[in-house]
Amino acid sequence: MVKVAGLDLRARQDRPSGIAFLQNRRLVFISKVYGDEEILLLLDKYRPKIIAIDSPLSHSRGFRRVDKKMIKMGYKVLPPGWPAMRKLVSRALRLREILERRGIVVIETHPRSSLLSSGCSIGELMIREELEQSLIRDLSKDEIDALIAALTAYHYVIGDYVSVKDVDGEIILLPRICS
Repeated sequence: MVKVAGLDLRARQDRPSGIAFLQNRRLVFISKVYGDEEILLLLDKYRPKIIAIDSPLSHSRGFRRVDKKMIKMGYKVLPPGWPAMRKLVSRALRLREILERRGIVVIETHPRSSLLSSGCSIGELMIREELEQSLIRDLSKDEIDALIAALTAYHYVIGDYVSVKDVDGEIILLPRICS
């Protein structure tokens, strides 16, 4: 049984982050969350093996080398060195440390780039992944990004993913799913 999670993390705990949990590609929970404690409680409850986080997982003064590779591939990412991004990265690194101590593998993703790499619209992706397409009408952008991150984590577990890697990081994306 494959249990994974996706987290569309915000820099500030008073802003909504999205979180989604999948079990064997079946959505079991999706919501907006705020503080780290709320995130950790849900992770304790659903116990995923892997979580894909929408945040850089390494600091940099500007763009990392891995970010520059993403940009060359046509993906739009932000530099971890921007002030708001530095706060996001710090929060993500704090959470990663806690999660890894709990035995959860943490991977970095970028949901918008992951969706683009899949070649799908969000509706097509939902159909291909056998998820309820009508669900997306009621979800916030944060929750949709968390769902894409969770699907990316699922594909990582099954070994069907795209890796963009350099010395300063690795970003996991969905494989080509739609033509």
